[in-house]
Amino acid sequence: MMSVHDALEAWQQGEITASRAMALSGAVDVLELYGLAAACGVDINLDMADGELRVSSAVTKAVENAIAKNTSNDPIASSGTRAA
Repeated sequence: MMSVHDALEAWQQGEITASRAMALSGAVDVLELYGLAAACGVDINLDMADGELRVSSAVTKAVENAIAKNTSNDPIASSGTRAA
């Protein structure tokens, strides 16, 4: 069985998901996981994991495409005129 400290370290190292770390630690949300990690002396990794980077890039691209599509269909937005 993995200890709370081990679960928090594994989560911060990207070895287990936040959901798994919550189940193992009893934390109710990710914010509590960060608090537990800090209280347990676990180094907090603020870099995004590979999966998070892929999702972030895909969402950013989708939002940019939606904005571009909506802007090209809006004569006021595409004219450069802004409403007061």
